[in-house]
Amino acid sequence: MGGRHTLEGLLVDPIGGAKQGALTIEDDLIVAVEYGEAGGEQIVFPGFIDLHVYAPETLVESGVTGYLQTAMEPVETTDPLCLGLHLEGPFLNPEAAGALPADRLLPVDLDLLGDWLARGDVRLVTIAPELDFARDAISLVAEPAVAGVGHTLANAATTRAAVEAGARFATHLWNAMAPLRARETGPVAALLLDERVTVGLIGDGRHLHPEVEAVTVRAAGPGRVALTSDRVAEPLTADNRLAGGDVSGAAMVSRFARFGLPEAAAMASLVPAQLLGLTDRGRLEPGYRADFAVLDARLRPLQTVSAGKTVWALRYPES
Repeated sequence: MGGRHTLEGLLVDPIGGAKQGALTIEDDLIVAVEYGEAGGEQIVFPGFIDLHVYAPETLVESGVTGYLQTAMEPVETTDPLCLGLHLEGPFLNPEAAGALPADRLLPVDLDLLGDWLARGDVRLVTIAPELDFARDAISLVAEPAVAGVGHTLANAATTRAAVEAGARFATHLWNAMAPLRARETGPVAALLLDERVTVGLIGDGRHLHPEVEAVTVRAAGPGRVALTSDRVAEPLTADNRLAGGDVSGAAMVSRFARFGLPEAAAMASLVPAQLLGLTDRGRLEPGYRADFAVLDARLRPLQTVSAGKTVWALRYPES
């Protein structure tokens, strides 16, 4: 790809819906969208954006056109699809460490955090709000980046205070969090109920029961849910415990398509783009960046386009 060309198919826009049509692309931008009968069986989504990736290898094969490299402290990356860093820690509750190594977690250090933020590539930081000075850390992060709540045993009041301090993301809601109980709601209810918060869900079907996924989508609405992979090289530990995910992009969209294709597009593309302040991604509209995930009728990936250029392609045999 390159220059001016057209991409046809069932166009799935998070706001405009799913309609047969054609996109005209010039260089790295969508310049026109026309709807009609033509299009064929392929399905075109805005490129998927994943906010939580430890192992980005082959991620592009799932239709992902942007992601946050996740680590417990800053790392260097040269991948052009990487949108920046998600620091999952080290300011987390050791008792809610999950698969993260508890011995690498630290008390909140505002000077260290300030140094990391000054790098300019940190886009998201997950913090446990019950830690000493956590509210100050959240306020510090919220100025240049996004503050997330995760790996936490905080009660509802502490969680609400974190949101008031500037937290706007729930890192893998439900997982590595104090549970939701009848009289002790912990962080989950507070994060679900506050419309300022985007909730991240690991959408692999193993981290959450499908009914928990449905409760979350219905409570928050697809406009506040970001599908995340927590993608790691080895998703299971030696004792068969979950260490992270291995399902990303199109595979998660296929699972969440039960809520509707535009809704799935919102959760996989537009919502994470909006959280990061990326106003040129997440939709199939003129003026938006030409990032696409092209899937077949079974929602299997066929092609990934980034800034108007094919960065991965596969054609399935007829079956």
